[in-house]
Parts: sequence; structure tokens; C-alpha cells
Amino acid sequence: MTKAEIVTATRALTNELNTDSGALLSDTGNLLEYVNDAMEHVVLDLVDIMPDQFLTSETVTLIANQANYTLTASFWQIYKVEKNVTGEAPREIPIINQLDKTYWMNVGDTESEPTACYFIGDTLYFIKTPSAAATDYAKVWLIRPEAATMATAGPSYIPAPAHRLIVYRAAELVATMLECSPTLFIKLYDQRLEKVRRTWAARYRSQPRFVQGSIEERMARSSRDSTLFDTDWE
Repeated sequence: MTKAEIVTATRALTNELNTDSGALLSDTGNLLEYVNDAMEHVVLDLVDIMPDQFLTSETVTLIANQANYTLTASFWQIYKVEKNVTGEAPREIPIINQLDKTYWMNVGDTESEPTACYFIGDTLYFIKTPSAAATDYAKVWLIRPEAATMATAGPSYIPAPAHRLIVYRAAELVATMLECSPTLFIKLYDQRLEKVRRTWAARYRSQPRFVQGSIEERMARSSRDSTLFDTDWE
């Protein structure tokens, strides 16, 4: 859907095809702002389902005795930070509230590898300060800024089956603004989100995938169960 089609669909869904609401629902004013807000909401709901659509990344090389690193990539939101050392399994580095840093370190504390991090603007701070250099130590996953903005042609990164989510969310905002019940639009949104989730998952059903049991099953199972012979023959 184009931006104009999304605006028109929102008007139709909220039964606001005329000018009863006047400036409250101007296509270039409030209504457009509701649509833009709805798009950001949709991106945040979809990023966990289809991260390949919205995320980009930047690697960070540690410098000995330096805690802060300014990101060079543009981004809308920070998604997560991972340890990215070659030959080691990646692990997520916790992002803490910058106001809580005093509980994690003292001034001058260093360690060979940081255990957490926090952000101030586009600058990443590691806790504790790394005491040794490490090339491409961390990968910062970022939501692309263009993923949360809409061109005239419509959403560039949100797949077509999910475009209606923007309409339903925008309609919910319109209903709330007009002091009407948004319940119907919330239900429509949730139903479409679930359909999108299932559709996107189906992309992988015909592809080879590694399948394993839950962690409880793997921890509780005897190693004899994985042998190639029948353990019950006795």
C-alpha cells in the first residue's frame, strides 16, 4: 500500500470519509501523524518476527583502557549488543540503564572483557572498562532509521501482508482521539499480527532447518538414547 492508500483506508475504517472532524483529521496533519506513529508501532511489533527486514549492524573493536565507543551508523533504535569474537559462540551483552552504572563498577575498574554496557545517545559505554584490545569484539544490532519512516510509495521494509497493521493501529489512535472505543481495531490488529507471524514462519517450513528438543528434554535425556542401536532389545 502507498502512503495515500493507507491514509484512505484509515479514513474508510473509521467512517471518517467526510470532513466532520475538520482539522482533527487532516491528511497532511493529524491523520498523517497517526499513520506515522502507527508505522513505528508496527516496526517494534515485527522486529522480533522478521529481524532480517529491519536490522542492520555495526561491529565495535575494543581499545585497551577505553570504555566509550561512538557508533558511526545511523539508527532509529538499538536492538541488542552481542559478543562477536571469532571462534566463540555469540552471547548477548546486557544493556543496562545508564543511571544504574554505579551499581556495576567503581571509577577506574577494568577487566579483560566487559560484562555489560549502556548507551548515551549514539555512544556505547562498556562496563567495566576493557583492559585489553580485541578486534571486532562486539556487534551492535540496530533498527534502520528508514524502516520506521514511510515514503510516498509506502513502507519500504514492512512486507505487504503487514501493511494493514498500520491501518488498524492508526484507526485505533483516531478512535481514541475522538473518544470512541478502539476495541474493534485492537482486535483487528491482533488478528492480522498473528496471521503475519504464521505466514512469515511458513517461509522456513520447506527449507532445511536444525530441529532439537527443548532444553529440559535435552538435559533430562540419557546419552544412551542417542545411540544407534535399540536400547530395549534386552
